[in-house]
Amino acid sequence: MNKFETLAHREKPENIPGAFDDMWYKRFKSVGAFMDFEYLSGKKEIRSQQKNKFLSGEIENPSLDFPDLGNFDFDQKEQRLLLLRGNILSQEKNLAVRESYRTRVNEQLAVVRMLKAARDGDDRRFARYSNFIYGKPDSEFYQHTIYQIKEVIDQKISDPDPEISSAAKRLNAELFEVLMNNENTIRPEEFNLPEAKSFGDEKVYSAEEIKSAFEEYLQKFQLAGWKVVVEKEGKITNLSVSQHKRVVNIPSTRKLKHSDLLALMEHELGTHVLQREKGERSKLKLLALGLDRSPKGEEGIATYREQKIKGVKSFRGLDYHFAISLARGMDGKKRDFRQVFEILKDYYFIRSKKEKVSALETSKNDAWNDCVRIFRGTTCKTPGACLSRDMVYREGNIGVWQLLKERPGAEIKFSIGKYDPTNPRHIWLLEQLAINDEDLENLEK
Repeated sequence: MNKFETLAHREKPENIPGAFDDMWYKRFKSVGAFMDFEYLSGKKEIRSQQKNKFLSGEIENPSLDFPDLGNFDFDQKEQRLLLLRGNILSQEKNLAVRESYRTRVNEQLAVVRMLKAARDGDDRRFARYSNFIYGKPDSEFYQHTIYQIKEVIDQKISDPDPEISSAAKRLNAELFEVLMNNENTIRPEEFNLPEAKSFGDEKVYSAEEIKSAFEEYLQKFQLAGWKVVVEKEGKITNLSVSQHKRVVNIPSTRKLKHSDLLALMEHELGTHVLQREKGERSKLKLLALGLDRSPKGEEGIATYREQKIKGVKSFRGLDYHFAISLARGMDGKKRDFRQVFEILKDYYFIRSKKEKVSALETSKNDAWNDCVRIFRGTTCKTPGACLSRDMVYREGNIGVWQLLKERPGAEIKFSIGKYDPTNPRHIWLLEQLAINDEDLENLEK
């Protein structure tokens, strides 16, 4: 086995002639293949200035800049999407194809309008569109998240270090004034989760070495047309995949242990990129770009595949889900950037295994980064207004494990394209288009 080979023993499928949506896919791809978060990054200098002012207490909440929105032609995007939707509704005879594109175009229209609200500083409008696109945290999943948070607080509330115990007491008072009902919370022990693995001493890879490994993986599995780029320091903070540009972006400061590299390649290349390529060669090419509300399933599958390599200590995505739940007021109290930051800072501090001075500094940085991520697109000043996209990691991950608990053979369908295998409407659409088990097996060859 190649040193970078993971679970994805997959060959590139052949083109399937006569896709149901041949006449619509290229048009949608030209106008609708964009993602909201790609336009919500900021300039390093401005973000750094805001961070310093915020952490020093000079300002209550930061002002995030979104320079890429200046290059976004809102009116043209909206008009072209509306025209495409009208054409599809009047001309497409296949109900499943028509429904697939109607809901996907509507979703992209909402993205355009959400980004416009971000440009205009209209937090309430932004929040409404974020809710339409991504929904709000599931109450059952929130109960599981807060149950895990409570376990950490209970361990630290009597800590001999007064700073740690004070932070735990603040969290307890803020989050648990109302008694929590844990009767129906999700229990990881009820699932057939693989045990967390120990990899011992591992090589650490630089950004350039990560790039080489990614390129080797793409070549091995014949995923042509993709580029891997190491970005200049400060331009990006997280590794990301641009689907419409077919580019994997790696921060120049990124370093990974060997096991983390294998898991990340399975997440980004073995899931996101592979689903794009197989979707474009399926009977419904829209699966390459995703059915509406597909990120939950896509990220659920991607994190599940990571866990098959590294094992599982708990479900993925707790931090983002916790932060978004705090902002959205799942406990009855909506919060702004500062209010979420203070809670996250205390929580990251008490759970840290670092020496205290380092733990305090790291907790501030981690809380800042998470808040920037979930409040991007807003003014950071309106309680409850946030970008709720990143809750899909946790809800998708739990959803996939729940699905496999109920239907152990469901994994065969995970690579056909970008859809949510836990969404009954998505399953109905695939069944209506006769994308059946035989087709799936052919795609997996």
